[in-house]
Amino acid sequence: MSNDRYTLQESMDLYLRKLQRSSSDTAKAEASAERCFELLVQYLIHYSDLFQDREFADEEEFSEWEEQLESHMVDLLEGDVEPSGDLGNLPLSALDAEHLRDFLAWFVVRESCDIALIQAYAAHLLAWVEYVHRDGGWQQEQYISLIEAMAEATPAAERVARVASVLFLFVRSGGGTPPRLRGKRFQRFVEGHGRVTKIDEQGLMLDFESQNALVGPICLPQAILQMIEVGDIFDVELGLRGDSWVMVDIGPVYPSCVYVEVEAYEGLKKLS
Repeated sequence: MSNDRYTLQESMDLYLRKLQRSSSDTAKAEASAERCFELLVQYLIHYSDLFQDREFADEEEFSEWEEQLESHMVDLLEGDVEPSGDLGNLPLSALDAEHLRDFLAWFVVRESCDIALIQAYAAHLLAWVEYVHRDGGWQQEQYISLIEAMAEATPAAERVARVASVLFLFVRSGGGTPPRLRGKRFQRFVEGHGRVTKIDEQGLMLDFESQNALVGPICLPQAILQMIEVGDIFDVELGLRGDSWVMVDIGPVYPSCVYVEVEAYEGLKKLS
């Protein structure tokens, strides 16, 4: 089996059929693998660079394609259609390390902070890559880069998922607000993607592109601070109460090894 004998999509389908024939795999494991590859295909089609450089005969063809994509994504968000799930004739060689790294530690953690799910998806991807490689589907250099990317992305994804989960509970329980400030009104708010630039005993300092200066310190328990790394990106809302910044709401947390500004994904700005 070589790269030109089947496509990237076919490699996924072959692997899933192999799982179905294996008596050692439960129905739950099969469903988990299927969902993992469904999400990977969605990421590759709608968020990666693989389909962003499509050439069109003229401006009218491009406009028609853009309208169809926007309509499809609106329907998808409303639950009216099934996700697009076919990579067409995309060859195996089109997949690179960055795609798996971004999928595991950006796309999956954006969807869920379930560590068990992240571990399951990482295991499925590793088994798939090994399966394809044994059949000669990856060149050695490509295979090694894919394995190394997953070895970096998996623990990073697990860590930030744990951070996001702990911070969610911390924020929703009202943590972080000093007793002397409770009951006082917020003077201003800042929200968006803030990059951690400093961690010390005072808390976190975050850098937002929309702000002229660093925001912080944001006081957090030492146990939480120890889980965070400089370079992590918080999807967060902060409020200034008196002289202290506190977390008002928290979304996904991304590791620095994968984070890319939302604006870099052309064609998806309406979903940001």
